[in-house]
Amino acid sequence: MLAGLPPPLTPPDRPLPAELAGASSHGYNCRCVARHFGLDPEPYGELPACSLTEAEYRRLLGDAVETQQKAKRLAAARDFAGAQREYGRLRQFAQRLDRTDLELAAVSDLATLRYAAGDLRTARQCAEAVLAAFPVSAAAAVHFGQYAELRMIEGSREVADRVLISLSTEEGDVGRARELIAGQRHRAAQRKAAGPAQYPPELLDPHGADELELRILEVRVEAAAGDPAGALAALDGILAELDGILADEAQVESLRVMARAERARLRQAGGENADARADLVRLDAQHEGAKFAIDLAADRALGGDFPGAVAAIAAARDELAATGATGDVAEASHALGTLLLLAGDPRQARAQFEHAGRLWTANGDTPGLRRLDVALARCAAAEGDWATAEEHVTRARAAGEWLQRLHTDFVAATIGFARGEDLPAVLDLLLPVALAAADYRFEFASPRARTAWARDVAGPATELLMTVLARLKAPRLAAELIERTCAVGAYTGAGAPALDLTGTLPGLEPAPPGAGLPLAALGSVTASLPLRLAPPPALRWSPDAPMELDRWLGVAADRYGSPRPDPVPVTTWPAAAPGRETFLLRYADAGHTYLSWRSTEDLDAVHVHSIGAELVATAREVLAEASPTPREGESAADAVRRSLGEDAFGSLAGEQRVARVLALNLLPADLVTRLRDAAAGGRRPLLRVQPSPSLAAVPWGLLALPDRRPDQALEPGEEGSCFDGDERVLDVADVSLLAPAGIPRRPPRAAEGPPVYLLDPRIPGQSAFGELGSVLGKQEPASPLIRYLDARLAAGPVRPAAARGLDLVRRTDTDRRLLTRLLAEPCSRLVFAGHVSQVRDEHGAQTALHLSCPADVPGTAEPIGAHRPYTAADLALSDVDTMPARVALIGCASASDFGLPEPFGVLLAAVAAGARLVAATVWALPTSAAVPGADPMAELVIAVDTALDGDDPVTELCAWQRTRLARWREQPEPARSPAFWAALTCLDASDDGQTWVR
Repeated sequence: MLAGLPPPLTPPDRPLPAELAGASSHGYNCRCVARHFGLDPEPYGELPACSLTEAEYRRLLGDAVETQQKAKRLAAARDFAGAQREYGRLRQFAQRLDRTDLELAAVSDLATLRYAAGDLRTARQCAEAVLAAFPVSAAAAVHFGQYAELRMIEGSREVADRVLISLSTEEGDVGRARELIAGQRHRAAQRKAAGPAQYPPELLDPHGADELELRILEVRVEAAAGDPAGALAALDGILAELDGILADEAQVESLRVMARAERARLRQAGGENADARADLVRLDAQHEGAKFAIDLAADRALGGDFPGAVAAIAAARDELAATGATGDVAEASHALGTLLLLAGDPRQARAQFEHAGRLWTANGDTPGLRRLDVALARCAAAEGDWATAEEHVTRARAAGEWLQRLHTDFVAATIGFARGEDLPAVLDLLLPVALAAADYRFEFASPRARTAWARDVAGPATELLMTVLARLKAPRLAAELIERTCAVGAYTGAGAPALDLTGTLPGLEPAPPGAGLPLAALGSVTASLPLRLAPPPALRWSPDAPMELDRWLGVAADRYGSPRPDPVPVTTWPAAAPGRETFLLRYADAGHTYLSWRSTEDLDAVHVHSIGAELVATAREVLAEASPTPREGESAADAVRRSLGEDAFGSLAGEQRVARVLALNLLPADLVTRLRDAAAGGRRPLLRVQPSPSLAAVPWGLLALPDRRPDQALEPGEEGSCFDGDERVLDVADVSLLAPAGIPRRPPRAAEGPPVYLLDPRIPGQSAFGELGSVLGKQEPASPLIRYLDARLAAGPVRPAAARGLDLVRRTDTDRRLLTRLLAEPCSRLVFAGHVSQVRDEHGAQTALHLSCPADVPGTAEPIGAHRPYTAADLALSDVDTMPARVALIGCASASDFGLPEPFGVLLAAVAAGARLVAATVWALPTSAAVPGADPMAELVIAVDTALDGDDPVTELCAWQRTRLARWREQPEPARSPAFWAALTCLDASDDGQTWVR
């Protein structure tokens, strides 16, 4: 009687295959099969399993199956030592039963187990052993007709293949990893083509779980190939799909853990610490894994609990060691070493790193050993052992994928800088690193990821680079770097579907929402619409000179695969009116704040200055104390009272102090001298400023012009010693903001047609006296603003159509749908006066105008009660084809774009949509209710609209502000305070680089 497996129905119809000749074991009781068919058993070898009775065989087989299930349970619980013991027992059963399928299942599962434990050497050996044994085992199964068992060993091959995919990815061999993934997909397609006639349905991946696992592995490959941004987006999609799969819950949960752990790792690498922590907390809570506790403890240290973090990592390491997870133990030691190094203890840190290194060496973990060299280099540098540090860095730089090389090169540059030798060599290494890191930011789809990358990766590299350039006295490169930093682009929305503002559901990718989806639910849907931040374009320094950075951008492209400069550069200077000198002033934050200024009279002359971080902090604090923008926890009313106090904008002495402190800290002496000289020439010059995020709220025209500079730090109240009079920037120059050179924009519309007015829109669900209430207050037919609007109506038509001025104020229909219709027709200008706010702090595309939009219209912002704000993202994705050439956005801090982590709010969204000049404000505007009996808000609206209707709005608005300054000096009372008019500024993009797109 044939023991064990069911016998094949027909005898082999061909001679024994050559690959089976001489084999001591073919699997599947081959000798018994030969006897069963009356064949000569001699060629098939004498096998112990042939002597088993049916009962013995079934008992052993049952024990084997039970052992396999136990091993899988232990592996899922991350008890690697226990699981390995059970897989050893399973292999013994397989040998006694002559079951090659069980042997290959055990070895392939061992490959997965050892990979998870960090033992990469053994994992590779096991995976390669499975692949080596597969041809012989497959030939035996085919020869004897045991096709069910053939399908079992095919599964083992797939498991082994996936281990090799992971190993190839970690070692940077993305080509091999992609080849293996393609092979898996090809074989899966063949199985599906063969169908249930040859394969059980469960082996045909009916729920797509196997394909999702391949996609997770593919995510790792894409991250290793240099696209962690795309990898993160793919993981979000995978996790969403896993929520809808009805496959085996244990399998789905395993894939969910795998995807979340990978997402946490990528988020940490990209600086998205809060989001990474959320993933890790969920993994730790659900799976009680010490593995995830390591990362959580490291994050805890960043929060200031160093002793608690060290204790938590040590406890996790002990727990991991007991399970045999040597790879995770190495990670714990590396994390401890990192904390100790940050704490200033390189000796103990080295001991921890070396412990991790011994485990990585034993495990054959090449990527880990590369990290070891970087860590030991940092330890050696901390102790001043430069020779040893350079040895480690040289080894680390010899291999690794591009992101690892970039990190290693940055460490090498920091070591070289700290050593204080050969700064040109440090520059050669650091400048491409900083450029590549800065440009890679734009690969991230998530605004939070872009911001975190800039803060944690690109920022430190640029900070060190600016320090090196200052030491080397290389002002031209520093100035170019400032200009490139300031040239950051806007959200393009390229390729994104437009938001249909008529109430029709938008068509979204990858799949449209269900037809029955209520409009109220669209907030969460449209929040994921694709808005990509454009990288800086290629720039040109002057008509006579290209950018010296172009060569370094080429080096960065060669070393790290960053984009090469565009063939057609954008100019970094605007056209200047004949006979009128224009000054370009740009600021960039990089630890300290750096500025460069140039004049159109001599564009090739370089002027670069650094402003210490403490000086910038002082300026910001003084301005914040005086500004009517509410501080954290402060009401709008309290903010206005503070701003109109004696120490702020409520008295001439208080306001002068603010203007003087800002000027002494922020304006370089050589620029002040040149401004005065230019003004003395007969025509007032134009000062165009692009502020850094830290200086976005500065009222540049109000700044006082110092007559001398102090030779030591001044105490509060001593700033007056540097001034002979009260001359301000406005007194000698006209001032406007400078748009980032990299904003792609639509061509402007011809300046014809009636004006469009959106004045104090009535917001659904909001009281006139509430937080989003009226900004203009109660208007009467005799009010100055209404009389002005009546005069406008008498002169010609306006939009929306109105019979009298009162009909243009506090309308209930001024929503985004009306705005789209109004701007579809020719118009000369758009004037908005109302509420502007940041509806989320995540990124600039969420700054918003508050129109009369109900909550049920589509948009990217979450509703506020019955109202949905109109964000910059909405404008970028809307059907608004082109903005008028001149726009006014009169609202609280409507010019705050430059203060956002990504400088693209409603101000720059208007520029991207075609506006050539935008009037806006840099702080929150007090309403007229702050000064009973006066209407400074109405004065502001009238002045802005009048200027936008003139030939030179910048000059006219600055002239109006000079009249306000004269009135304030003459009679410094609250109704005349700069709090009401000094925040006004114009962003003039009418004659800059003009990077037009359609």
